[in-house]
Amino acid sequence: MNPSALDANHALLNVRGARASSVIVHRVPAGRAERFLEWQRGITRAAEVFSGYQATDEYPPTDSRQPNWVVVVHFDNSEALQRWLDSPERAEWIAKLPAEIADFQLKTLSAGFGPWFAGLVDHGSFPPHWKMFLIVLLGLYPTVMLLTLFLSPHTNRFGLALAMLIGNAASVAFLEWLGMPVMSRLLGPWLRANGRNTRAFSLVGLALMLAALGAMTFVFHLAT
Repeated sequence: MNPSALDANHALLNVRGARASSVIVHRVPAGRAERFLEWQRGITRAAEVFSGYQATDEYPPTDSRQPNWVVVVHFDNSEALQRWLDSPERAEWIAKLPAEIADFQLKTLSAGFGPWFAGLVDHGSFPPHWKMFLIVLLGLYPTVMLLTLFLSPHTNRFGLALAMLIGNAASVAFLEWLGMPVMSRLLGPWLRANGRNTRAFSLVGLALMLAALGAMTFVFHLAT
């Protein structure tokens, strides 16, 4: 393995720009999903015309016994998000919510990884930031290292700029659609263990995750 190739591609670790998101948890009774989605499409079209709007993600219930739909609305920054939340247009659409699906809770995230963990904790809350950070690190570190070891030797021929783009795209795609959804659900019990009576469970999980990071560091050190 060529050490210079590894040094040239340390930038595969991509730092994504901050954004602001609002997470809305809707209680949608059985048989009312289509009516809710019709309303959701309308309020999304209204949000799209606001400056700074990025995207809307919808997460249906994973269990038929749970009526909660999670909707995450992304804007460029907190100011743009707040303009939408305080707008008369949004107020008009909230007033149009059918009575049977009018129960919802909203939480604003100024930045960070919260949307990856939407719906894992009841009542629209989120795990502590240090837990979200640790899980993202646990997924990101091996992803970047494996791409550096196995993908970079094949992309270096295209030059540093294109090789970085390919590596960033691969790492973000893996985390967005496979890595983080799988990890956040496998580690869901640990993410939800945030009370005093579960402190020991949280500390044991922390120790195991740090040990896993240490073991991976040792293995990758040997590989390079």
